[in-house]
Amino acid sequence: MGGQTIRLLEQFLRFGNPEEIEYQKLHGGTISPLFQGQKDNMISSITTLATQHKGSQASDKLANTNFIKNVLNNIAKLGNNKKSKIDFGLSQWGFEQQPNETYIEYVNRLKDSPIWNTEDVATRDLTTFGAEDLNLNTLVNPNIVYTSFAGQATKKNSFGHHRPNKGLFGLMDLTSKLIGKDSREDWQENDGVVAVTSALSPTGQPAKKVKDLTQATEKGVWNVMPVKNDWDHVDFVGLDNLDRKRTGEELEAFYTGIIDHLMRVEAREEQAVAV
Repeated sequence: MGGQTIRLLEQFLRFGNPEEIEYQKLHGGTISPLFQGQKDNMISSITTLATQHKGSQASDKLANTNFIKNVLNNIAKLGNNKKSKIDFGLSQWGFEQQPNETYIEYVNRLKDSPIWNTEDVATRDLTTFGAEDLNLNTLVNPNIVYTSFAGQATKKNSFGHHRPNKGLFGLMDLTSKLIGKDSREDWQENDGVVAVTSALSPTGQPAKKVKDLTQATEKGVWNVMPVKNDWDHVDFVGLDNLDRKRTGEELEAFYTGIIDHLMRVEAREEQAVAV
């Protein structure tokens, strides 16, 4: 979701949030500078890693079902009660036990949380239809260098479906198989959570393939890096301690390359301003 978040943040910085602006006009009060817009020069580059720019079919099938509701419910019960020191950031939905509230009262109150009836949640942004809503409401900035990375960790079987590679992070086995059975062949290859085609660029935004980061220089277009073969979704952040295919040195080199790329972009921006 981070790739979607930064795109929406940039949109707010540039144009503001029309809903927040209109509300402030009608009701008064203060409005966050984030929602006022007119901050077009604060971001020079955006780089996304395995982002579901077009959404994930796995989320279509799981995110709005009792499965995710049970997950959120269990998180709230275990993580936001009075005895827990963990805050999952869900208090705005009432997922926080009150000082004079018993645990049973707290659990029962969760059943009436507005989160169960809203579309203003991250799980919707993960779906293909939620992601498309976001794509329709965000525009590329002609002053920003956009770069995207995608991973793939599946192979096509004799039935024409993509199956997880050996060594795929175990918790993504189900989602990888769901995506791999998509009726659209170009949506089957995936990293366990996100289809490769979804991670390349948002729908309707200009994109071009580049061979390496030294070529990812054009502004206002997605510079699409070569797909990382046999990289599943968590390989990008090194969370799978059982994975022997990806090494710490490889991941360090990957991120060092990105840092060097960002510094080159910043250096060009500084030179342009100086001129």
